[in-house]
Amino acid sequence: MFVSASATLTAGAAGRYATALFEIAKDAGIIAAVEADLDSLQGALNESADLQSVMASPIYSRDEQAAVLAAITKKMGLGPEVSNTVALMAANRRLFVLQSACR
Repeated sequence: MFVSASATLTAGAAGRYATALFEIAKDAGIIAAVEADLDSLQGALNESADLQSVMASPIYSRDEQAAVLAAITKKMGLGPEVSNTVALMAANRRLFVLQSACR
């Protein structure tokens, strides 16, 4: 039962962030750019065990996680729509759904 509830929470949260980001991109007419940014971010997440550790480990504070993700999105040159969404996810301690939201 717990696993099912956890999976539902993850899917629901990821879906809400993804939907909000899609609506922002659609309104701004930049769906392709946001999609490219999400693909780049997904690639970075897939390639870096250290980044996955920072996102998942409770030993890092919310501020530390936010700082790491802000530096990464800036270095990658991601647009403000994706960068701000990632920052919001970090502030809300929802980085555990970031990979699901990128898909």
